[in-house]
Amino acid sequence: MERPLELHCIPLGQMQTNCYILIHRDRKEAIVFDPGDQGDVIMETLKKEGAELAGVCLTHAHFDHVMALPYLMEQKEKMPIYLHEEEEDVLLDPHLNLSYMMGQTISLQVNRLVKDGDVIDLLGAKVKCIHVPGHTKGGVCYYFEDYGWLISGDTLFQRSIGRTDFPTGDLNTLLDGIRRKLFVLPSDTKVFSGHTPPTTIGEEKQYNPFLD
Repeated sequence: MERPLELHCIPLGQMQTNCYILIHRDRKEAIVFDPGDQGDVIMETLKKEGAELAGVCLTHAHFDHVMALPYLMEQKEKMPIYLHEEEEDVLLDPHLNLSYMMGQTISLQVNRLVKDGDVIDLLGAKVKCIHVPGHTKGGVCYYFEDYGWLISGDTLFQRSIGRTDFPTGDLNTLLDGIRRKLFVLPSDTKVFSGHTPPTTIGEEKQYNPFLD
Protein backbone atom coordinates (compact mmCIF):
# COMPACT_ATOMS: atom_id res chain seq x y z
CA MET A 1 0.00 0.00 0.00
CA GLU A 2 1.28 3.42 -0.91
CA ARG A 3 1.95 5.57 2.15
CA PRO A 4 2.38 9.14 0.95
CA LEU A 5 1.82 10.77 4.35
CA GLU A 6 4.54 11.89 6.74
CA LEU A 7 4.01 13.08 10.31
CA HIS A 8 6.32 15.71 11.78
CA CYS A 9 6.35 16.96 15.39
CA ILE A 10 7.46 20.38 16.61
CA PRO A 11 7.16 21.42 20.30
CA LEU A 12 5.79 24.96 20.55
CA GLY A 13 5.35 27.68 23.15
CA GLN A 14 6.15 27.86 26.84
CA MET A 15 4.23 24.62 27.44
CA GLN A 16 6.22 22.87 24.71
CA THR A 17 3.02 21.46 23.26
CA ASN A 18 3.54 18.90 20.53
CA CYS A 19 2.23 20.29 17.24
CA TYR A 20 1.93 17.62 14.55
CA ILE A 21 2.20 18.44 10.88
CA LEU A 22 0.78 15.90 8.44
CA ILE A 23 2.34 16.26 5.00
CA HIS A 24 1.35 14.58 1.74
CA ARG A 25 4.62 14.20 -0.14
CA ASP A 26 3.06 14.20 -3.61
CA ARG A 27 0.34 16.81 -3.12
CA LYS A 28 2.68 19.11 -1.18
CA GLU A 29 -0.15 19.91 1.25
CA ALA A 30 -0.20 19.87 5.05
CA ILE A 31 -2.68 19.55 7.90
CA VAL A 32 -1.64 21.04 11.25
CA PHE A 33 -2.75 19.37 14.49
CA ASP A 34 -2.88 21.53 17.63
CA PRO A 35 -1.11 24.76 16.62
CA GLY A 36 -0.19 25.66 20.19
CA ASP A 37 1.90 28.79 19.59
CA GLN A 38 4.52 30.33 17.30
CA GLY A 39 2.54 30.36 14.09
CA ASP A 40 5.56 31.74 12.27
CA VAL A 41 7.53 28.61 13.19
CA ILE A 42 4.72 26.42 11.85
CA MET A 43 4.62 28.30 8.54
CA GLU A 44 8.42 28.27 8.28
CA THR A 45 8.33 24.49 8.75
CA LEU A 46 5.78 24.16 5.94
CA LYS A 47 7.91 26.36 3.71
CA LYS A 48 10.97 24.24 4.41
CA GLU A 49 9.01 21.11 3.53
CA GLY A 50 7.56 22.74 0.41
CA ALA A 51 3.99 22.17 1.59
CA GLU A 52 0.93 24.42 1.50
CA LEU A 53 -1.32 24.79 4.54
CA ALA A 54 -4.53 22.86 3.82
CA GLY A 55 -6.31 22.69 7.19
CA VAL A 56 -6.16 22.38 10.96
CA CYS A 57 -7.36 19.71 13.41
CA LEU A 58 -7.77 20.42 17.13
CA THR A 59 -7.79 17.67 19.74
CA HIS A 60 -9.27 20.13 22.26
CA ALA A 61 -9.44 23.86 22.86
CA HIS A 62 -7.04 24.60 25.73
CA PHE A 63 -4.96 27.71 25.05
CA ASP A 64 -1.68 25.82 24.68
CA HIS A 65 -3.12 23.87 21.75
CA VAL A 66 -4.74 26.76 19.85
CA MET A 67 -2.79 29.98 20.37
CA ALA A 68 -1.37 29.97 16.85
CA LEU A 69 -4.76 29.29 15.25
CA PRO A 70 -5.60 32.98 14.58
CA TYR A 71 -2.26 33.40 12.79
CA LEU A 72 -2.86 30.32 10.65
CA MET A 73 -6.38 31.51 9.82
CA GLU A 74 -4.84 34.70 8.46
CA GLN A 75 -2.48 32.69 6.25
CA LYS A 76 -5.28 30.74 4.57
CA GLU A 77 -8.88 31.88 4.70
CA LYS A 78 -11.75 29.40 4.75
CA MET A 79 -9.57 26.36 5.27
CA PRO A 80 -11.25 23.48 7.15
CA ILE A 81 -10.70 23.58 10.92
CA TYR A 82 -11.92 20.50 12.80
CA LEU A 83 -13.07 20.28 16.43
CA HIS A 84 -15.48 18.06 18.34
CA GLU A 85 -18.95 19.55 18.66
CA GLU A 86 -18.85 19.32 22.48
CA GLU A 87 -15.75 21.55 22.52
CA GLU A 88 -17.24 24.45 20.56
CA ASP A 89 -18.08 26.53 23.63
CA VAL A 90 -14.71 25.76 25.23
CA LEU A 91 -12.96 27.39 22.29
CA LEU A 92 -15.29 30.38 22.57
CA ASP A 93 -14.90 30.92 26.33
CA PRO A 94 -11.54 32.23 27.68
CA HIS A 95 -12.38 30.82 31.12
CA LEU A 96 -13.00 27.33 29.75
CA ASN A 97 -9.99 27.33 27.41
CA LEU A 98 -7.83 28.78 30.23
CA SER A 99 -6.47 31.65 28.14
CA TYR A 100 -7.68 34.11 30.79
CA MET A 101 -5.08 32.63 33.18
CA MET A 102 -2.42 33.75 30.71
CA GLY A 103 -3.81 37.26 30.47
CA GLN A 104 -5.21 36.56 27.02
CA THR A 105 -8.65 36.33 25.51
CA ILE A 106 -8.96 33.44 23.09
CA SER A 107 -12.45 33.19 21.64
CA LEU A 108 -12.59 31.43 18.28
CA GLN A 109 -14.95 29.49 16.07
CA VAL A 110 -14.23 26.66 13.67
CA ASN A 111 -16.06 25.57 10.52
CA ARG A 112 -15.98 21.77 10.86
CA LEU A 113 -17.58 20.25 13.94
CA VAL A 114 -17.20 16.49 14.25
CA LYS A 115 -19.02 13.83 16.24
CA ASP A 116 -17.79 10.59 17.77
CA GLY A 117 -17.19 8.03 15.04
CA ASP A 118 -17.08 10.52 12.17
CA VAL A 119 -14.59 9.60 9.45
CA ILE A 120 -12.99 12.59 7.77
CA ASP A 121 -10.73 12.78 4.73
CA LEU A 122 -7.34 14.31 5.49
CA LEU A 123 -5.07 14.52 2.45
CA GLY A 124 -6.61 11.33 1.08
CA ALA A 125 -6.43 9.38 4.34
CA LYS A 126 -9.55 8.21 6.15
CA VAL A 127 -9.30 9.42 9.73
CA LYS A 128 -11.71 8.38 12.48
CA CYS A 129 -12.68 10.92 15.14
CA ILE A 130 -12.81 9.24 18.56
CA HIS A 131 -14.48 11.34 21.25
CA VAL A 132 -12.82 10.72 24.62
CA PRO A 133 -14.04 13.32 27.14
CA GLY A 134 -12.44 13.77 30.53
CA HIS A 135 -9.50 16.13 30.02
CA THR A 136 -12.09 18.41 28.47
CA LYS A 137 -15.64 17.51 27.56
CA GLY A 138 -14.95 17.61 23.84
CA GLY A 139 -11.56 15.95 23.64
CA VAL A 140 -11.13 14.03 20.41
CA CYS A 141 -8.42 11.67 19.15
CA TYR A 142 -7.70 11.25 15.45
CA TYR A 143 -7.10 7.63 14.37
CA PHE A 144 -5.34 6.80 11.10
CA GLU A 145 -6.19 3.11 10.81
CA ASP A 146 -4.20 2.51 7.62
CA TYR A 147 -1.08 4.03 9.19
CA GLY A 148 -1.54 2.77 12.75
CA TRP A 149 -1.38 6.30 14.16
CA LEU A 150 -3.40 7.92 16.94
CA ILE A 151 -3.07 11.64 17.62
CA SER A 152 -4.30 11.72 21.20
CA GLY A 153 -3.83 15.31 22.34
CA ASP A 154 -3.93 15.45 26.15
CA THR A 155 -6.15 12.39 26.52
CA LEU A 156 -3.43 9.73 26.72
CA PHE A 157 0.27 10.32 27.38
CA GLN A 158 3.26 8.04 27.62
CA ARG A 159 2.58 6.32 30.97
CA SER A 160 0.25 9.10 32.03
CA ILE A 161 -3.09 10.76 31.26
CA GLY A 162 -4.35 14.30 30.87
CA ARG A 163 -5.21 16.45 33.86
CA THR A 164 -8.85 16.41 34.88
CA ASP A 165 -8.94 19.30 37.37
CA PHE A 166 -9.64 21.99 34.76
CA PRO A 167 -13.15 23.14 33.76
CA THR A 168 -15.22 20.36 32.07
CA GLY A 169 -12.70 17.69 33.15
CA ASP A 170 -13.64 14.42 34.86
CA LEU A 171 -11.24 11.67 35.89
CA ASN A 172 -13.60 8.68 35.81
CA THR A 173 -14.97 9.72 32.43
CA LEU A 174 -11.44 9.97 31.03
CA LEU A 175 -10.34 6.58 32.36
CA ASP A 176 -13.50 4.90 31.11
CA GLY A 177 -13.15 6.45 27.66
CA ILE A 178 -9.51 5.42 27.30
CA ARG A 179 -10.30 1.84 28.25
CA ARG A 180 -13.41 1.52 26.06
CA LYS A 181 -12.36 3.49 23.00
CA LEU A 182 -8.56 3.56 22.82
CA PHE A 183 -7.44 0.31 24.42
CA VAL A 184 -9.51 -1.62 21.86
CA LEU A 185 -7.21 -0.37 19.08
CA PRO A 186 -4.39 -2.63 17.86
CA SER A 187 -1.55 -2.86 20.37
CA ASP A 188 1.02 -1.60 17.87
CA THR A 189 -0.94 1.61 17.24
CA LYS A 190 1.51 4.48 17.70
CA VAL A 191 0.22 7.17 20.04
CA PHE A 192 1.27 10.77 19.43
CA SER A 193 0.34 12.86 22.46
CA GLY A 194 0.29 16.53 23.29
CA HIS A 195 3.24 16.63 25.69
CA THR A 196 5.21 13.37 25.83
CA PRO A 197 7.28 11.23 23.46
CA PRO A 198 5.42 8.72 21.27
CA THR A 199 4.18 5.51 22.81
CA THR A 200 1.94 2.62 21.75
CA ILE A 201 -1.43 1.35 22.84
CA GLY A 202 0.19 -1.91 23.92
CA GLU A 203 2.77 -0.14 26.07
CA GLU A 204 0.08 1.92 27.81
CA LYS A 205 -2.15 -1.08 28.44
CA GLN A 206 0.77 -2.78 30.14
CA TYR A 207 2.60 0.03 31.92
CA ASN A 208 0.34 3.08 32.37
CA PRO A 209 -0.06 3.37 36.18
CA PHE A 210 -3.37 5.24 35.87
CA LEU A 211 -4.98 2.41 33.93
CA ASP A 212 -4.03 -0.72 35.86
